[in-house]
Amino acid sequence: MPSPVYSEKSPAAYPTSASTSHEQKPTPRNPGYSMPHGFDKLLHLEPESSPPPPPRRTSTQSRYHLHVRQQPIAARACGAGDRDRRPVDPPPIVQILLTDFDPGSQDDRDILEDPRFTVGCLLFPVSDSPPYLPNTDEDEAPEGGGGDGDGVARADDTFSTPLLSGKAFMSPFFVDEDPDPNSAPTHPSSDNPHRVPSPDLSQPENLRNASKLHQPATFFIFADLSIRSAGLYRLQFRLMNWGSVEDTGQSMPILAEAWSDPFRVYPAKDFPGMRDSSILAEGLKELGFVELKTRGKGKGKGEEEVVIWILHFGSFSCL
Repeated sequence: MPSPVYSEKSPAAYPTSASTSHEQKPTPRNPGYSMPHGFDKLLHLEPESSPPPPPRRTSTQSRYHLHVRQQPIAARACGAGDRDRRPVDPPPIVQILLTDFDPGSQDDRDILEDPRFTVGCLLFPVSDSPPYLPNTDEDEAPEGGGGDGDGVARADDTFSTPLLSGKAFMSPFFVDEDPDPNSAPTHPSSDNPHRVPSPDLSQPENLRNASKLHQPATFFIFADLSIRSAGLYRLQFRLMNWGSVEDTGQSMPILAEAWSDPFRVYPAKDFPGMRDSSILAEGLKELGFVELKTRGKGKGKGEEEVVIWILHFGSFSCL
């Protein structure tokens, strides 16, 4: 423990002959004088005790969660040129969730509307058998991103994309109301912050909608991702905020992560076809995300033809 620092003028720390001499207190000139009540405070002003500082809000970093709202299911392997690009289908859609989110709180809404958020996407090959663990060997780095494995993105990290091409970093897309409340997840609770409750499909539709109608939401929509080699993969999504670099000048931390389900990338001759667009994708395009290419009923091969293709050609391990 560091030694206390004493002032040279402090008689308590350094007794002097003046302080140790017989010091007499001055005698009041008028012993019978009585000061009116309250005047002592006026004559001898004492600084009022300052109010206690407001409680510091805990770091919002622990509140952040990522939820893959729309999972990728299949993709057609594309060539090296931009002309042969084939997007992952359906396009992955990731949503920010906040622990103890209050839709009536302006502070929580401001967090969702922060334009400095970004989500980066990494591609990992996985084994063909459960539990579909990603290959994290040092010899095989993830496609689409880099880093030292310490959870911190750095300006000098290399983000090469030999297999994953397209837009691997997306800015937030904020909406005042979730376009598909039926599939909307519930924000985590501080009682169990790592569990993201799924929609309760056992309840009637009107009850499921009641608590999620008119709720704001922030999405990261990866409508332009292509993969050049056939195989089984998973995507990892990492939430970051450029504001942390601007405010602190330090490396940008990873605020939250989420993994997609395994999905297969097929050679062109084996690709089962594109699926019809989801209600969520159609709603987001109507709300202004024009990069989404939606397919109405009958415009895509749809789920039925995918199932028929699976039964004819073999199992589809990621469905």
